[in-house]
Amino acid sequence: MTKPALTRADLPPALQRALDLAVDAKAAAPVVLKLTDVAGYTDWALVVSGRSDRHVGGITEAIMAGLKDIQTTPIGTDGLEEHLWDLLDYDDFLIHVFYHPVRKHYDLESMWRDAPQAELGLPAEVMDTAGLEGLAPPADMPPFRGGTFGAFPGELEDEEELAGAPGELAPDEDDEGEDLDAADDEAAEYDESDESDDFADEEGDYAYADDEDDEDLADEPADEAAPAEATPPAPRRK
Repeated sequence: MTKPALTRADLPPALQRALDLAVDAKAAAPVVLKLTDVAGYTDWALVVSGRSDRHVGGITEAIMAGLKDIQTTPIGTDGLEEHLWDLLDYDDFLIHVFYHPVRKHYDLESMWRDAPQAELGLPAEVMDTAGLEGLAPPADMPPFRGGTFGAFPGELEDEEELAGAPGELAPDEDDEGEDLDAADDEAAEYDESDESDDFADEEGDYAYADDEDDEDLADEPADEAAPAEATPPAPRRK
């Protein structure tokens, strides 16, 4: 049995309000996706486009101010410094306000094509992006906002399992996880039995002693030798 199409009436009141605020701020091509069955961290996502970083910032400010008037504030935000991809997390729904070339680059609608899309019944001029297609992409694309379609780091319990799921972006090969692994490998190579090295640096940075220092120590009287159970040296610093 085919499920009835989603309409504007199916949206939560606050999301309907956010949609109206975005349209009033001249946002282009609003799309609302229902993520309940494809994501575990929110139910809805509103995606809109702006023609410049300034326009994106204006749309975002209009949405936040208008929702604040009905006692609705985001639990988190991201990207508000650059206004190339502003993400507003209202728990039950997310709002993505894009500079249009960035929206095309990440193409969230295609990435989450299995999510039902609401029929909003908006005028053709609101949905038209012809005037935005010639905009130049930014010199540096903003990073993908969150590990899973806008979820903030640590928000999801099973992020590692979701990493390979459809629609998820593969982690960078040089991400922090690999840096930590490399650090662990270096630590494992440290020989704890090597306690003969002398470390000296007045600035706090440790350095190996010269061979001459070892010879001087060898010539000292036996009664001045270090105790048998000497305190291990401080760890080497890079």
